[in-house]
Amino acid sequence: MDNRSTTATLDDVFSSVSKSGFGKKFLDRLADDLVFTATGTSPLAGRYTSKAEYSEKVLAPLHERLATPIRPTIEQILVDGEWATVRFRTEGVRGNNGADFSMQYCWLIRVADDRIVEIIGFYDTKKMLDLFA
Repeated sequence: MDNRSTTATLDDVFSSVSKSGFGKKFLDRLADDLVFTATGTSPLAGRYTSKAEYSEKVLAPLHERLATPIRPTIEQILVDGEWATVRFRTEGVRGNNGADFSMQYCWLIRVADDRIVEIIGFYDTKKMLDLFA
């Protein structure tokens, strides 16, 4: 995959996510055999090996605990073939428990056939722990 294809896919995905959050439009662009790795030591840290598992074990628990949606603002996208680094931030995100869940993110993303097939996500572990407290 060339840089333009990867860039176009990620521009499309994050344009949608910045407006509507990580919902159906985001899930539609994930490969069924997605590999998602959440780094750190939070309750969501780990390796998930399908879109269904990621949705059930990462997105659903997050959405249950959030009072406001996560709508990212892209700060930087660096593309090298099928891999990209996407640096984004969120602001004004709150948990149902009052926790501030605004943070900086960095995701390494691999794209194939206009689908996201792998994500390695780096998070603020303390903010994750506060959300799940």
